[in-house]
Amino acid sequence: MTIDNRTAMSRVSACLRATMNCGSNVFRLSPFTVMVDEASADPFRSYAIPDDGAEPNADGIAALVALFAAKDRTPRLEYIPDLAPAVLPCLETAGFRVERYLPLMTCSPTSLLPPPDLAGVDWLIVDDVADLAAAARVQNEAYGLVETLAADVERLRHVVAKGGAVALARAAGDGEPLGSGLYSPPHGGVAEIAAIGVRPAARRRGIGGGVTALLARRAMDKGVAFPFLMAAEDDDAWRTYQRIGFTDCGTMLHISR
Repeated sequence: MTIDNRTAMSRVSACLRATMNCGSNVFRLSPFTVMVDEASADPFRSYAIPDDGAEPNADGIAALVALFAAKDRTPRLEYIPDLAPAVLPCLETAGFRVERYLPLMTCSPTSLLPPPDLAGVDWLIVDDVADLAAAARVQNEAYGLVETLAADVERLRHVVAKGGAVALARAAGDGEPLGSGLYSPPHGGVAEIAAIGVRPAARRRGIGGGVTALLARRAMDKGVAFPFLMAAEDDDAWRTYQRIGFTDCGTMLHISR
């Protein structure tokens, strides 16, 4: 990692912690910031991020595990390992196992392509409750979650209220929602593009890339200098983002016990 890239990744890490702190169920357990979603048992919605340069000891890891256990959640972390290299050996000693390494990607105003001109598809930035509910349903269906809760819609409403944005792709004729995503409330000119989801019946049409492009352009138009995303570990997702102008800028680690 170059010095410039390390600075960029430090900004990304700070943005991720700031996004966590927008929620109501956030705990500080030095050197970790921990978010617990009490409305959902989905393990990806509860996790910890270590401070940059963190060097936790065995007692600190045990306290972290105990906090998750008290909330009936899986102990998990999502963080940039290059910024805290001492953390991974401590976690592995305590029984944590790597889930995946995900590419971090970013784009620039000149590299980003516009959403594709797909016949019969409208690309929208939405903020009313009905459209946010549609976006939540698409995201949950895309990620295999059967039920959409009021808390899911409230989570998206909170993103918008704090300065982020929610995108929705829908059929021009009947308004059927096809795909959705969001970017987080910006922090220091940095925002995460996340929760990109496409209904199974609408996949392989460029919907996911289009939603991503719409969000990235909107974020940059609103003053975000460094939009970023975490690409899924499969090559198809990475290539989708690369085709619309994103390039690799770092690596994210997901690890759990």
